[in-house]
Amino acid sequence: MDKIPPPGPVILLVDDNPQNLQVLGKLLQEEKYKIEFAVNGESTLEWLKNKQFDLILLDLNMPGMNGFEVCKRIRSDNTMYEIPIIFLSAESERESILKGFEVGAQDYVTKPFDSRELLARVKTQLDLKSKTEKLEKVNEWLSKKIDNWLKASVSKPGSVETNDLSAKLIEFDKNQSFVMKDICLELSTSIKEIEKLIGKSYNSDAKGQIKEIVKRLADSLAKLEKL
Repeated sequence: MDKIPPPGPVILLVDDNPQNLQVLGKLLQEEKYKIEFAVNGESTLEWLKNKQFDLILLDLNMPGMNGFEVCKRIRSDNTMYEIPIIFLSAESERESILKGFEVGAQDYVTKPFDSRELLARVKTQLDLKSKTEKLEKVNEWLSKKIDNWLKASVSKPGSVETNDLSAKLIEFDKNQSFVMKDICLELSTSIKEIEKLIGKSYNSDAKGQIKEIVKRLADSLAKLEKL
């Protein structure tokens, strides 16, 4: 069965606590995000078989299949492994956070969370996914153009098609640079937003965790800027 393509960004909320789903759902709906719900790992995987999602907010401690196992299964399936995942958990131990990244999550937010911080991280992942998809489409277009150019260059050296592709390659190089700059700008803006929130945290443990996440984002940004 083909997955149903959503009309816009759709977020899947996974938590076995109905109250948590209600709070998260209200927060995201106020920001005009489309949302769906799942209450356990099994229903999460079932959702993903039939519908496309742009982001998953995944609770860690659930009966049966926990969040780590759900994340592992998603990353092992080539039809859905690219979906960004943010863990939401009351577990704030360093080992738990690191394991979250090791199994393939893009981010890890501890409960209780600051709503502005969570929304900043959600926006970062959605923007990055959107920019990455645009870049992939450009690369796909380029691949087809290069294939046509190779065929044309063999049969008609110096043809109009060959000259046209040369111009398109220059255009592609410029567009790719613009896309990468957009990605870096979005990440930089979100990092600054999260850094502002650090100063408002009165919990020293939480502050340390946020700093660690900011550092990871900043490192990723530095790598992107070198591309």
